[in-house]
Amino acid sequence: MESMKNSICLVATYKEFAQLVRDIKKELDLPIDVLEGSLEEGTKQAVKAEKAGAKIIISRGGTASMIRRHVKIPVVEIRVTGYDIFRNIYPVSGPGRVLGILGYQNAVTGCRAAAQVLGISIHEVILADGVTTNWENVRAQVKYLMEEYGVNTFIGDTSVMTHLEFPTLDVRLITSSRESILPAVEDAMNLLRVQEEEQKATQRLQAILNFVHDGILATDEHGSITLLNPAAEKIFHVQQSQVLGQQITKVFRDTRIDEVLKSGQDEIGQLQKVPEGHILTNRISINVDGAVKGVVATFQEVTQIQDAERTIRQSLYGKGLVTKYVFSDILTKDPRMKKLIEIARGYSLTGATVLIQGESGTGKELFAQSIHAHSLRFKGPFVAVNCAALPSQLLESELFGYVEGAFTGAKKGGKIGLFELAHNGTIFLDEIGDMEKGLQARLLRVLEERMVMRLGSDSLIPVNIRVIAATNIDLRKEVLSGSFRNDLYYRLNVLNLPIPSLRERPEDISLLAEYFFKYFIVEHGKGTMELPGEINHLLSEYSWPGNIRELKNVMERIVLAAVQGQIHLPTVRLMVEEIQHLQEDQLESGDDELIRGTFEEIKGKVIRRVLQEEDWNKSQAARRLGIDRMTVNRFAGRQSDTQ
Repeated sequence: MESMKNSICLVATYKEFAQLVRDIKKELDLPIDVLEGSLEEGTKQAVKAEKAGAKIIISRGGTASMIRRHVKIPVVEIRVTGYDIFRNIYPVSGPGRVLGILGYQNAVTGCRAAAQVLGISIHEVILADGVTTNWENVRAQVKYLMEEYGVNTFIGDTSVMTHLEFPTLDVRLITSSRESILPAVEDAMNLLRVQEEEQKATQRLQAILNFVHDGILATDEHGSITLLNPAAEKIFHVQQSQVLGQQITKVFRDTRIDEVLKSGQDEIGQLQKVPEGHILTNRISINVDGAVKGVVATFQEVTQIQDAERTIRQSLYGKGLVTKYVFSDILTKDPRMKKLIEIARGYSLTGATVLIQGESGTGKELFAQSIHAHSLRFKGPFVAVNCAALPSQLLESELFGYVEGAFTGAKKGGKIGLFELAHNGTIFLDEIGDMEKGLQARLLRVLEERMVMRLGSDSLIPVNIRVIAATNIDLRKEVLSGSFRNDLYYRLNVLNLPIPSLRERPEDISLLAEYFFKYFIVEHGKGTMELPGEINHLLSEYSWPGNIRELKNVMERIVLAAVQGQIHLPTVRLMVEEIQHLQEDQLESGDDELIRGTFEEIKGKVIRRVLQEEDWNKSQAARRLGIDRMTVNRFAGRQSDTQ
């Protein structure tokens, strides 16, 4: 049989019945297929229809009962109504008529009541449903009723027409009417709609189970596995088809699902060991009317949870979490720098703390980012913070975070700290020498315990971080002067990278100048230009106290000063002379102003002047003036207030 045109198939047990259904189908445009066959033949037709794609079978009487035993799809029965019985008995009613009823119970029910109304004497031969009928015995019963009680007419379902062969016997079939067929068809169509909705719901659920990242496993009340989604298959290295129907305790060890079945007590957030590591599992009992009918368990790989945790931390903070530079971005011809890069590559493969030392503008963060990018933590976040850019109290809240209500102005819900944000990655603490001693103590604890505590909280949060610190001052001198904790210094200085200044690597001046020159030509859309060779000689004569950062700024000015694509050497010479004499000019122009005002005002001017001379490095200014950094901070803050 080819595939069914419709999902509903009606098996008609006699030709007139089939024709009636076809007429109704044509009239009402019903979505059903019509097949013919009674009992065994009808059952064969129904089995073929099921294989061809039918979802519901409609039939009547003994044929419907037999079909139901041989197919898995629903069977809707056409009921023999009181009207059908009365309509078929009435023509054989009358004086002297003794009526026999033969058939399955579902087809002849109601015949006795109808016969009594019509004043007919009846005798019944009811066929047993669900067993093979011995027709020789049935014919013997019929013959007995004919001889003993004078039964001269038998009515019933198609079994009457098929198996009773007595010449003197009037045999009549209880036929089905339009009124009995339509309700069955309507029931089948409603059932089909329900099936389709259930199928859609099942498909949606299956799609969810297939694509959800959590493993899901379910059992029935006996501990037999009823569901295992693809994620669970991956976690446990089994196929659902291999384990469905098996006992959970025989397939998986230590799931504790059998314990939840016994106790009915849910187990949430439990760590479970599997061959690949650990998973986090929830075991939920399915309770129906107070009885445990099964268990649903979900599983999450710990690595997935850690990845999600990092993603959440990044989204909550939302900036500065990736590196832009790698070792190949460090341009140099200097042998010392090349050796330093190789040392830094080696440092990358360890998890130890690195202290990078060098003047401002020498590329300390470039090294820090490269170390992270080359390390095993390269997939983790890179979080950079300038310890000199923020007041001590604000820096503390940024580094450690805080809980809601920790202080006036604290955000609702609190805030994640940079240490937490750097979990499974690297935190870069630039200008570490400018950190206040109170905060140094908290940093030391993080380095020793790898735990942080948010401001206003009393709970510790474990963090897996690598610390890279940088400074432009000599921390050993700071330790000797008492400005920097010696224990913190030793914790930071596990691996050391001393970055030379630009004046110590003169070969790199022309290399970097050429690189920045080309970069800014593109950046500012200057077209094609060449850098005159004389400029390199001029640049090499300058000491570059601002190092690479200062060289970069000068090269941008040179590109912007170009006229019609030409670089004029006198213009460049003036630029270099200007920056050479800038500091001297500033000092000379401010001498008269410096001694005006009150003593407090003069003191502030002196501190700010020294800060300016020291490129706003507070530690160096404090050491030069012989005062503490708190005093420098106070006057530096007044300067920012007046600007």
